Amino acid sequence: MRSRAAMSFVVLFVFAAVVSSAELVDRIVAIIDRDVVMLSEAERAEALLKIRGADPGSLADVVERMIESHLIEKEVARFTDEPVPEDRVQEALAKVRARFGNEEAYRAALAVRGIPEREVSIELERQLEVSRYLERRFRALTYVSDEEIDQYFEQKVLPGLDAERGPTVEEIDQIRRILEEQKFSDRVDRWIEGLKERAGIRRYVW
Repeated sequence: MRSRAAMSFVVLFVFAAVVSSAELVDRIVAIIDRDVVMLSEAERAEALLKIRGADPGSLADVVERMIESHLIEKEVARFTDEPVPEDRVQEALAKVRARFGNEEAYRAALAVRGIPEREVSIELERQLEVSRYLERRFRALTYVSDEEIDQYFEQKVLPGLDAERGPTVEEIDQIRRILEEQKFSDRVDRWIEGLKERAGIRRYVW
């Protein structure tokens, strides 16, 4: 009886160790409302970012991106079901492949990370869909006045010039684009922060 009891204890101990090991391999890194984000999903997202040539930063940075993407994509799904043209997806995929110099290096990078090309295409399609939504929603709100252009020129450009003068047509166009992008980014950032404030988010990685 002692032998059988000892054996049962060993079996239970080994089972507990296996369960504990499994929990260490994968764990919850965030909860968004009722949706759970696992460590394995974050690691997958990190690998996709590297394939696309983006700097993923820390694990906490990756998880934060996933939280934002989750919330944005829910909004996109509410307001549009228009598919992204396939040629746009293929164009984006071609740019990703070009980063690696040749097809062999590209395929090797996918194999090392265990990512099929179809997964890269799906991720690029999602990114294009989000970009299109943000452009349509916020781009028209990025009006830049002549006064703002003059102020930017006087504060950012004129101090580096040899003589005082007004902005050229080319400089005006360039400044307008810079300010439009700043306003666009600011509006998108504020909108995302609003989504995060309204959502129930718990983070388990720092």
